[in-house]
Amino acid sequence: MKSLVVTGASTGIGHATVAAALARGFEVFGSVRTAADAARLRQEFPKHFTPLLFDVTDAQAVAAAAHQVAAALGSHTLTALVNNAGIAVSG
Repeated sequence: MKSLVVTGASTGIGHATVAAALARGFEVFGSVRTAADAARLRQEFPKHFTPLLFDVTDAQAVAAAAHQVAAALGSHTLTALVNNAGIAVSG
């Protein structure tokens, strides 16, 4: 099964990407920032979706999520990454 990580999966483009990928048979890992969003997406997408609870500004949490995905995939490799979540840095 092809697999995909989508950051910022709780709403908007990220949410639509998750839905489209699941409809096409992907296993999807989606980052969310709150447990409530994780629970909502688990209910909405009960099959082949795994929420990853982290903020993209937290390097340790991102690394932990990467290890979680690697453990779930085992000997398989990730097919794609959609970096949808963003941060604003004032200059």
